[in-house]
Amino acid sequence: MRTCVFVSCLALVGCGTPGRNNNNGGGGGGGGSGGSGGGGGTVVETLVVTPADAVLAVDAAGGVMQAYEVHTKDGADVTSMAKLYVDDSTLGGFSGATFTPGGLAGGVTHVHAVVGSEAGSTTLTVHLKKIVIAPGAPADAPSKFGGPAGGAAPVVVYPPDGALIPPNLNELEVQFMPPAGATLYEVRFVGPALDLAIYTPCVAVGGGCALLPDEATWKLLSHASASTTVDVGVRSSSPAGVGTAAARKLSFGDEELSGGLYYWAAASGSINRYDFGKRGQTAEKWYTAQQSGSTCVGCHVLSRNGKRIAVGMNIPGPAQLRTLDVATRATLFDSGAGGGGIPGGPGGGSGSNFEALSPDGSRALVNSAANLGLIDTANGMSLGGSLTNATMPDWSADGNKIVFVRSSAGCPLGLCGSQPGVSMGALLVTTVSGNAFGAETTIVSGGGNNYYPSFAPDGEWIAFNRAAVESYDASDAAVMVVPTAGGTPVDLTAVNASPGNSWPKFAPFAQKFHGETIYWLTFSSRRDYGLRMQQSTKTKDMQVTQLWMVAVSPKRLAAGDGGYPAFWLPFQDLATGNHIAQWTETVARAGCTATDVTQCQPDEMCVNNECVGSPIQ
Repeated sequence: MRTCVFVSCLALVGCGTPGRNNNNGGGGGGGGSGGSGGGGGTVVETLVVTPADAVLAVDAAGGVMQAYEVHTKDGADVTSMAKLYVDDSTLGGFSGATFTPGGLAGGVTHVHAVVGSEAGSTTLTVHLKKIVIAPGAPADAPSKFGGPAGGAAPVVVYPPDGALIPPNLNELEVQFMPPAGATLYEVRFVGPALDLAIYTPCVAVGGGCALLPDEATWKLLSHASASTTVDVGVRSSSPAGVGTAAARKLSFGDEELSGGLYYWAAASGSINRYDFGKRGQTAEKWYTAQQSGSTCVGCHVLSRNGKRIAVGMNIPGPAQLRTLDVATRATLFDSGAGGGGIPGGPGGGSGSNFEALSPDGSRALVNSAANLGLIDTANGMSLGGSLTNATMPDWSADGNKIVFVRSSAGCPLGLCGSQPGVSMGALLVTTVSGNAFGAETTIVSGGGNNYYPSFAPDGEWIAFNRAAVESYDASDAAVMVVPTAGGTPVDLTAVNASPGNSWPKFAPFAQKFHGETIYWLTFSSRRDYGLRMQQSTKTKDMQVTQLWMVAVSPKRLAAGDGGYPAFWLPFQDLATGNHIAQWTETVARAGCTATDVTQCQPDEMCVNNECVGSPIQ
């Protein structure tokens, strides 16, 4: 039986919604006024809303109402004529000029007042205090923490201190080492709009303890903490007293992250798919070796719109190249190793190891011996354009630029495109117009081997890997970022504190934290995952690669800052090696009805008129 050993495009072996609720209605606990009240015309911010920046405390006993006044810039009281509302109606609502908190959610929002064509606003913080008793903890657990400090303290292991996460990560486990004699723990999240205390016994994980907030608690936490930073603390209760761990900082982005993430699962030789942000969902198997008729599928790249994919099969390579329609999984064309050559095209019968698809999926850059050739993804026909001694391309979101790797070691016998990696690579950027390429500009050269480039969603920055020599299975691979216009590469030191980080790829949307732009970047790594995966003590062949994500701030990059620490993506199977996370703006699915599922795969069901795969068990 043939064994699939993946060597063509990853440095590892294997194969065995946007936004929070911004409803402008009155809603919530106070009922009453909804809508913007602006009458559809231009509204000018000239009104003064008081009290400014109010903070309302809410707990199990409820909260107090807040009366507002609205004045013109000249001081005239126009409260009786004003329409008042909040951006986030889950926090409460207005009846006239009085706001009543709903009592079930915390958060920071804006109070808006509109009188005709004039408007004004101020912030409002609804600070929620909440106690949650987790399964196994006694009902009187809070009373166990009123004693004096004493004994050893717990030590928080995960999440990493200073991490920034999207609010809809949906699952994040707090892992800690317990002190001797402790039987009960308080895990507390304290921020500008929340004081959440969860009481739990020790749920054993890897020699320590862990707490995974349930769905309702996570929703409360992430909603109240969006665009803020909270302190994560753990206290223990024992006969010796109350021990207090050093708190860690955890920040939440302003907006929820959306998009599809497709990655290679080495153990099954398949491409898995995850629709980001669905609570409790593991990934679904999107394209398996059995479906493809091959030994395994591995390398893959998708169009930004999520409609087309190119996959590599039956490797070592060069891999057989196949392009497919994502929604239906219908094959568009095959090239190499049983699929024939690219018709009239640059690839001959050689297949391809590294590709990039245009944002709309209509064109692809594929390996053509030592070069990259431009083809039509519908039929594989050559479109004429090519880049010499080039590999590992990426296509910018606006469709106007290509970044690629050129090996300074040269290309003996024209075999570069058939190799699993490069040595002494440099990064070059070229423009593309139609099927023609413009002048090439070298943006990174030297400092080691530079490879696996990826454009940021706005095209302003490029992430890439750097290793000392070879790109293939580089245990020293670091994630770097450089301006697309050129400049000094920035080492993401918080990420690279654990070396061996491969295939950095940006998520498709630029988002905000505290109103400033951030990107989300995924990569594969063999690093420890808290107490659940202690890999640093294992030999390399026993380590398991997983997908990690990190927030990247252009402002910090411009200052040369090493950035935020990374966090583990929670939809993965810890027993399988996962690599090459490729993002799309949307998840393309075949259509169906309750009576017609002919377009669905055997393992899919019809949900809301879309074919949805069964989660991996």
